Amino acid sequence: MEEVLLFIEANQRWIFLLLGLLGLVYFGSVLRAYNTFRAAIYGLERERSLSKLRRSGGMLALAVTGIIVVFILTTFASPALPASLRPTAIPTVSLLATPILGQGEEGTAFSTATPIDPESIDGTGCANLNAQIISPASGERVQGEVHFLGTANIPGFAFYKLEYHDLKPSSTWLAISANNKPVCEQGCDETVKLGTWDTSLVRPGQYAVQLVVTDTLGNAPFPCQIRLQIVP
Repeated sequence: MEEVLLFIEANQRWIFLLLGLLGLVYFGSVLRAYNTFRAAIYGLERERSLSKLRRSGGMLALAVTGIIVVFILTTFASPALPASLRPTAIPTVSLLATPILGQGEEGTAFSTATPIDPESIDGTGCANLNAQIISPASGERVQGEVHFLGTANIPGFAFYKLEYHDLKPSSTWLAISANNKPVCEQGCDETVKLGTWDTSLVRPGQYAVQLVVTDTLGNAPFPCQIRLQIVP
């Protein structure tokens, strides 16, 4: 029953549109059948037009009843469902909106600041076999397109995301990729591609990369963090 209510709530606009169109069609049919009934002279003709009028009226009543029922369900019944039954919203990551590293909002260079020590990158989260980056290895020198292999399949999986950081105090984690499908099914031995990073879009230097895997309740284990040296 809960699944039905959630389905109706998610598609209520299309359901109202469909029922409304059906209502208009059968309303027109009712009018035509009524006019035919009034104009009929012979008994057989009147019976046929009356039968058509009843069928059209019944379908019109069903369409109107459907609209009323959907309105009641979406207005009163659906909002009363517990939040645990609702699917977790998956964030949309737009890589096109990711700014090019090395420029501020006005297109000027970042101000010089003491960089974060690369050794401070916490890799303890990589011990989680269900949420780890296998390749490339931490400390590796990379260039061009970097393909990240690993696993992202914690219990109650919702989504995962790959992010990078330029190790400057004023910077934030920026998106590489994200997906709402688990990588590597439970119990499999192979590692699968988590995402691809085109490092030609950033300046050479030291970077941190992390894998964050989140479950349907919004919980996430410690991220798997690695550091990479991007070379020209």
